[in-house]
Amino acid sequence: MSLELPPPRTATTTRRQWLVRTGLGTSAGAITAAAVSPIAPAKANPSFVSSIQGPVQDAIAPGHWLGQFVGINSKTETWEFPNNSPEDVSAALVDVLKDLTPDRRAKLLIPEFEIRRADPTNVHVLTWTKLEWLDTFDVTFRKSDGGNGCVATARFYATGFLPTGVPFAPLVNVAMAWFPFASPGPRGEMLQDFRLRALK
Repeated sequence: MSLELPPPRTATTTRRQWLVRTGLGTSAGAITAAAVSPIAPAKANPSFVSSIQGPVQDAIAPGHWLGQFVGINSKTETWEFPNNSPEDVSAALVDVLKDLTPDRRAKLLIPEFEIRRADPTNVHVLTWTKLEWLDTFDVTFRKSDGGNGCVATARFYATGFLPTGVPFAPLVNVAMAWFPFASPGPRGEMLQDFRLRALK
């Protein structure tokens, strides 16, 4: 068995066209994004307090403790890529995130985000809303059972009830972990459901 490599990207091929040609943009569970164009790197610019507390809150994620079981502020999906390796899918996902325009990021309610990890096993992204609520986008990759292709488990979840810009938010969020809360998004959808659907 040989690994099928995606066709090369040429100077005249847009990232979206390349995703479609490789099958990433058309298969079920594919990663696509509208209107991609080169922009600034994916480095967040949250407030000083959020930049300190964000990684701490991400590590403990008290808003996800209950949410992952009741599904009110957490969404998990499985995406299958039968013709692409974990390396290809991870790199394509990072490119899609980096190429989101400011307008597209605003529509996804993630004007600020930071890619904390990106390798063939995992892409881990911290996303902040304008008011600095922190949600985490985490995708793990594994090879398909047949050896060719890749299976990705994508999770988007709220990390806590209070925004990370509030002093001592991680501690207060631990105390409030038992309190179920929702993250409403556009068109009556839950925010995490909306974001995963838009990034597919």
